[in-house]
Amino acid sequence: MFLTFASAISQENSETLTIVGEANKKIEVNNYYLTISLKQLVANGYQQLEPKSLSQVKQLYSDKLKTIGVDFSKFQKNVLYQLYASYSEVNDISYYNYATTSEEEVIKITKQRMNGLTIMQVEAVAKEKNNTEWAALTLTAIEDAKVKAKKTADHLNKKLGDIIKIENSDSRTQYINMHKPGEIQKHLVKVTFTLE
Repeated sequence: MFLTFASAISQENSETLTIVGEANKKIEVNNYYLTISLKQLVANGYQQLEPKSLSQVKQLYSDKLKTIGVDFSKFQKNVLYQLYASYSEVNDISYYNYATTSEEEVIKITKQRMNGLTIMQVEAVAKEKNNTEWAALTLTAIEDAKVKAKKTADHLNKKLGDIIKIENSDSRTQYINMHKPGEIQKHLVKVTFTLE
């Protein structure tokens, strides 16, 4: 216990340099989630809509999806969304979720148009980095920090010492910037060195 305490005192009295190292990380999509609503059609002379029950609209949509090779039975009814959103609805309405790993399939589904259908939301969820990928990013960021720290130490006429602290706040969980889905993101690691 005494040695740990002495070591802490020693580090506090020495000069340190803290640098943020960076590594570029590419974000991959794991799943796409789609939320849709299907709604009963009420006769409307202005839009020339014929009335259709919710079950008829559902069947029409199911048939439409079948032509592009998508099985409507894989859509899951979203009861919670219905409870949240449909209190203001006068007509019969149902909400459904659909999940897929295929970008092409999502594009095909969202291109389908018909009265009574609304695409409520499309979301892409990033693939989580595994431990090996996460560790590789961290090591790259530490090396980047070493290069920056060496240049800074040289500029201060100091010698760069050992690493005494590494703070890696990035997790394996990734996120997708929906406005720039293809952007390269940064994996940041804070590294503290001694200066001699």
